[in-house]
Amino acid sequence: MAVVGPRIRVPRRVLAPLALLLGAVVALSACSDGHIDVRSVASPGWASYGGNGANSNYTYPSIPDDLTLSWTRPTGGPVTAPLTLSNQSNVNVTANTANGCNLLALDPNSGRMNFCKRMRAGIEGNSTLLDQFDQPYVGEETTFVAFNAGGAIRWRMPVIGVPLSAKFAAPGEVLVVTTQGQILMLNTQNSDFTAPEVRLRPEADPGDPLWGYGDCVSNGPRCAVPAPPAVDEQHSRFFLNFWPTGAIASQIRGFSYAKQNDGRVVREIWHADVPGGVIGAPTLSADGNTLYTFSRLGQVVALDAATGKTKWTYDNGGYGFASMTVSPDGLIIPTGVIGAPLTLLRDRGDKAEQVWQRKDLAVVSLSTLTSSKTAWTVVRDQGKNSLSLVEVDTSNGATKRTVAMPGAEGFTTGVAVSPSGQIATATNIGEVFFFDSKKNID
Repeated sequence: MAVVGPRIRVPRRVLAPLALLLGAVVALSACSDGHIDVRSVASPGWASYGGNGANSNYTYPSIPDDLTLSWTRPTGGPVTAPLTLSNQSNVNVTANTANGCNLLALDPNSGRMNFCKRMRAGIEGNSTLLDQFDQPYVGEETTFVAFNAGGAIRWRMPVIGVPLSAKFAAPGEVLVVTTQGQILMLNTQNSDFTAPEVRLRPEADPGDPLWGYGDCVSNGPRCAVPAPPAVDEQHSRFFLNFWPTGAIASQIRGFSYAKQNDGRVVREIWHADVPGGVIGAPTLSADGNTLYTFSRLGQVVALDAATGKTKWTYDNGGYGFASMTVSPDGLIIPTGVIGAPLTLLRDRGDKAEQVWQRKDLAVVSLSTLTSSKTAWTVVRDQGKNSLSLVEVDTSNGATKRTVAMPGAEGFTTGVAVSPSGQIATATNIGEVFFFDSKKNID
């Protein structure tokens, strides 16, 4: 007599990725020559600081109409770096904890830990970089580390200073820049150099990795590079906020990493002195032609990415505390100081124009623009200290929906979106919030 085992119920959120994976395998087997490219590239999810190499905080997946809070989880300490989401929607977050884990990989179904690690100082300023295999890359003082999807260390690379949130520069190549101005390009499989290292501050002391680290939050002169690079893979270029030794202000520098012989060579192609100096991370347009940055004078500055020449400036009424949000069609949401109004600009080529401004919304987060012509951000509720996740229509600024964040206070570090349209954010006091379709929440 046949024995019938218990029926196993597979959630929809698991079935959908499995179907996509099966389709990809079938397509590869049908169309390829039998060789599969296994070089690491950015995960289809929210793979890095700013969501992508450009730091543009832009997403293509549609957000479910029935989005609701699925779970929350404390990290045990303040969160200062944006979290990231893998192609399986796993949440990677770093925190400044007194003890216990400060790097956490959380399951999207319940917030349970897939793994967690205790890392050294500097981890709290890092967003993980995630490849298509769910493998995180992240930095701590003196070391850049590559993990596998289960949290085992694949390799370590010694560095000078604290590595910033890393970026992929090409398939199988990761760009690492440190707070003390060291630039490394590494093979993601084995950590071999794919270009000779560059030291923007030759006097940097390998034995004093936290020198100047305290200046990185305020973009002070002791921190050579305070924010992650913006990378243009198509043109083999990247851009940095850099403070030269002895200079009165920080500047933007453009670099190329073109192939030469069997490797690459990193070289400066231009530098631009922004009035008052630069603050935060640079952001690239989708076509790679324009680089946006904040000045300390409260301006959004648009530069020609090929030459560094200023295209236009826009008085934002205050500088941003991180990068900004840029869509492929030229919409820009500058990230103002905590509690600033939500403002949408449009790049007209030779100037920026304000499309609309919501002075009734006190924004406390980086915002995310979507291909559905909406923007998502976190705001402080009027007359309260609580926070809410808000979606607005980019055509007129009207609120489309508001999703409560019970118990949330302070500010959040950004709005990350998974390939399935789930949303995750974290408050600075250390609470992760994960939102999903009601259909996926049992």
